[in-house]
Amino acid sequence: MIPNMLAEVETCKADYPQAWKDAHTGNPRTEDFIRLLAARLHNLDARFGLNGKRGDPKDISDDAINYIGEGPGHDPATGLPVTVFDVIRGAGGPNPVPSWDRIDQAGPGAWVTPGAVVVPPLPPPQPTQPPGREEALDEQKFLHAYYMAPEGLQRPKGLWRDDTNPPGPDFEGIATWYLDIYQMERMATKSRAEARAAYVKQIRQSDEWKAKHPGETP
Repeated sequence: MIPNMLAEVETCKADYPQAWKDAHTGNPRTEDFIRLLAARLHNLDARFGLNGKRGDPKDISDDAINYIGEGPGHDPATGLPVTVFDVIRGAGGPNPVPSWDRIDQAGPGAWVTPGAVVVPPLPPPQPTQPPGREEALDEQKFLHAYYMAPEGLQRPKGLWRDDTNPPGPDFEGIATWYLDIYQMERMATKSRAEARAAYVKQIRQSDEWKAKHPGETP
């Protein structure tokens, strides 16, 4: 009796989310998930393998597993019976789900040994472009206002500093909060609200903010 391996399909999906996302998409990584799953199942039971569609061992199914030694189909190379299981219900669609659906139909189904599977790492995501001029100006206006705000640093002149020689803008603050945090968060595809919250959180951790807000939780 062929064991039900649905739990292993679900675990493999959880362990390899990118491979699951790429499965049956036709992109260069379309076979990653089925090869990972087949290797895992083969280690548990050597009768599990990849499925060569319509008996062709070179045409690997992206969403099916083959079991040799039992079933209505046959492996053309050995003549042994085989059973094919659909492991991705709705493969190629918007909402695929793990499955273990037995395909009870006679016909050829090449059994292919999974072999050792090594999925190459994905290239690192490329950062987006930095915020444009309008967004940069808008965010620095907010930073200036937050420096003056009662809930902020409570500086009457905001980003302007009279205690430097010569007096001038708080370039260090602009570089730290806007360039080092806000801009980098935005380039990492964070939303404007998320990027702003990131540097506001850091400001509230500063000694200056804590001195202005004694007893408050940052």
